[in-house]
Amino acid sequence: MSFELPTNQDKKERQPAVDEQWFDMFERIGSFQDFEYLEGDKKFRENQKNLFLNEQVRNPELDYPKLEKFDLEGREEELLKLKKNILENETNETVQKTYRWKINQKIAEVRMLKASKNGDPRSFARYSSFIYGEPDKDVFQFDLEEIAEAIKEKENSDDFRVLFAIRRLKESLNLDTLSESSGIEKEFLPHKKRILQYPFEASKKYNAQEIRNEFSEAMDELGVEGWQVLVDENIKAISVSQEKKNVRIPENKKLTSLELKKLIAHEIKTHVLRRESGERSKLKLLGLGLDRYLLGEEGISAFEEQSIGGSDSFAGFDGHLAISLAVGLDGNKRDFRDVFNILRDFFFIRSKSKDLQKSWENAKVGAWNRCVRTFRGTNCSEKGACLTRDIVYREGNINTWIVIKGNDREELKFSVGKYDPANPRHIWILEQLGISDDDLVQTLDK
Repeated sequence: MSFELPTNQDKKERQPAVDEQWFDMFERIGSFQDFEYLEGDKKFRENQKNLFLNEQVRNPELDYPKLEKFDLEGREEELLKLKKNILENETNETVQKTYRWKINQKIAEVRMLKASKNGDPRSFARYSSFIYGEPDKDVFQFDLEEIAEAIKEKENSDDFRVLFAIRRLKESLNLDTLSESSGIEKEFLPHKKRILQYPFEASKKYNAQEIRNEFSEAMDELGVEGWQVLVDENIKAISVSQEKKNVRIPENKKLTSLELKKLIAHEIKTHVLRRESGERSKLKLLGLGLDRYLLGEEGISAFEEQSIGGSDSFAGFDGHLAISLAVGLDGNKRDFRDVFNILRDFFFIRSKSKDLQKSWENAKVGAWNRCVRTFRGTNCSEKGACLTRDIVYREGNINTWIVIKGNDREELKFSVGKYDPANPRHIWILEQLGISDDDLVQTLDK
C-alpha cells in the first residue's frame, strides 16, 4: 500500500531530544490511559444490562475490577516526585512547563480514578471536567438542531410508537422552544474523498483476523515497530493502548473495504503513527501527547476518516449529546436512566429500518452502550456526574476543520506527534522548540 509519506533525500543523524533525560521516566509512570481502568467484567455487566433493560433497577451498578490492581497512591507519589525533579533540574523553560502541565493532568487522572474506587462521583466529575473539560453549549445547541431535523423526517409517521417517542423527546428536551441557531458552520465539512491507494476488494467483508493482517501491514509500510495487533474476544470496539503499544480488535468484528480504509487512517495513520513520529521528534513527549492533546488526536483521526469517506456532519454526535444531557446543559442534570430514555427514543426515530420492533430493541442496546461509556467511573445515580472524555470527538473534529479552513498548511504538521492544533499553548510549545512540518520528514527516517 502507499500512504505517500514524505521521504528524506538528505538523511541526518537524529539529535538527542530536548527531553531525553525525562521521557523514559515519564513513560514508565505516566503512559496509562484512565479509561482503560474503568472497564468491567463481561458477565457482571451483562447481568446488570439485563436487570436494567427489564426495568428491575432504576440504574445499573458498574464494576471496575482493574482499579483494584492499580497502585493509585504509589503512582501519584511517583508523578509528584518526577515533577519536583524536573522543576528543580530542567534548565529549558519550555520543556519544564510542558512536563509540568502534562504531569499535573496525569495526577488529576490518578485522583479521578481514586474517586471512582472510593465511590465519590462528585469528585470524579470535578476531575473529569479538569482533564477533559465540559461540553460546549453551542455544540450542544447544534446537537439539538440535528435531533429536531430527525424528528421532522418522522413526525408524519402513522405508527403510534414513533409518535410517542417524538412526543417524549420534545417534552424532555423542550424542542418546541428551540429557536436560536448554534452558529456551527457546515460548509467546510469534507465532501471530497481522498482515497488511499490500497487494493481493497470493494465487495469483500473483512473478518477480525483479516483486519489484523491489514493493520499489521499498514504498520510495516509506515515503519512502525514494537506494536502488536491482537484479536480480543472480550471487547466490543477496536481500541488502541498507548501504555501497552497494542491495537485490539473484537473477535466478531467485520468491516467493509471502505470501513477498513477509514479505520486504518484513524487507528494506524493517526493514533499509532503520531505516537511513533512524536517519539522520534525533538520532543519525545509528543509520542505520548502534550497535556489535553486528546481534542486534537480524536479530531484529526475523525478528519482522516472523513477525508476518505466524506461526511455530511461532524463526528462524535452520540457521545457529545449524552454527556451534555448528563451534566445538564439545558438546566436539567440527569442520571443513567434519564439519559438512556432520551437516547433510546432518539436512536429509535433515527433508525432507517422498516422493522420497528427490531429498531426499538437495537435502540435500547445502543442507548445502554452509550450510557455505559458516559457514566463509567461513577455510581450511575448521581445526577450530573459522568466521564466527559467523549466530548473530544465532536468538539475536536469541529476544531480541526476550523483550523484547516483558516490555514490548510497546518494539516502537514498533524503527524509530527500528539498535540492539539487548535490549542494555542501547544502551538507555542512547537514554535519554541522549532518543531515544524519539516520534522515529519526527518523523524520518519531510521
